[in-house]
Amino acid sequence: MDDQTKKPPAELSRLRDLMYVDRSLAVACTRGREAVVSRFRTLLNREDFSEQQWRVLRILTDQEELTSAEISALACIHKVSISRIVTSLEGRGMISRRASNTDARASYISLTPEGRTLMEPLVLEATEIHLKIADEFGIECYEQLLLLLRKLAEINKDNFGSFND
Repeated sequence: MDDQTKKPPAELSRLRDLMYVDRSLAVACTRGREAVVSRFRTLLNREDFSEQQWRVLRILTDQEELTSAEISALACIHKVSISRIVTSLEGRGMISRRASNTDARASYISLTPEGRTLMEPLVLEATEIHLKIADEFGIECYEQLLLLLRKLAEINKDNFGSFND
């Protein structure tokens, strides 16, 4: 019997019996994302940050400096959007750029001292939000979900472009 005539495993048959919205990984991920992001809206609105701006600032808080391409990959934001975000945050005095010594097309981005000062209490506040989510969801489920989502992201590692393409 060839592969096309084999019956699907019972697990796949059960999935087919569910309504689309109950079996869609994309819908489930969107719902999960909303459950998390909604917890940060008060902080983001108060500070006048978009979700993408926050991700860039939060990543730069942990790093000394990064290129736009590195930020794009880490923040899962397209390189065209990164350029716009960096320009906006630079205009607000939150980040600075310095030219690369080895690549005329590249620049390094870092938090300004003012940006770092602003981010310190915000990172503490965001950490409290994350801890509350982990507590409500269950720390084991939280850690397992992070692991599974990392594994899921790896399935496209060699097959599709990145946020820099």
